[in-house]
Amino acid sequence: MNLSVRILRTRKGGSKVSAHVPLSKPSTYFRLGLLGASLMPFLIVLLHGLGYEVKLWGCLMKALLGIPCPSWGMTRAMFAIADAQWSQAIHYHLLAPLAVILWGVGVVQISFELWTKRVWSVWWRRRGVCLSGLLIVFSYHGYRLYDLWMSGMLAAYIQQSWLHNLL
Repeated sequence: MNLSVRILRTRKGGSKVSAHVPLSKPSTYFRLGLLGASLMPFLIVLLHGLGYEVKLWGCLMKALLGIPCPSWGMTRAMFAIADAQWSQAIHYHLLAPLAVILWGVGVVQISFELWTKRVWSVWWRRRGVCLSGLLIVFSYHGYRLYDLWMSGMLAAYIQQSWLHNLL
């Protein structure tokens, strides 16, 4: 059974040609690095679950500018998901379950591509998928920033920021 996927390429005339696309050496090394980087959150959560104290940086954007980044709260949400506290995870960051699902799909896809030595799918390269994802992330981030602004916490964060202290 051939497990490779056919990637469609367009000829100059507009007709589509399918071809099997094997992984090149640089693509293989890139995917190995990406797989290693993708497995780091799993390792951190595993160490945390075994009782080791894992110290991570805080939000760099929040420290410098006083404005939380779009992934603000995602680390706490991942630890809550690892402890099977789904409601707490959603409280920390609404998109955390979706991020876990996409992370799992990405790890499986990268592993499958390395195993078969072929490009499996490029769904994440489609412009509509990327734009929809960015729209969802930044819409939710805008809602969270508005909520922080209305509670007065955003102004307090900005006053405590490095940039505010510099000026």
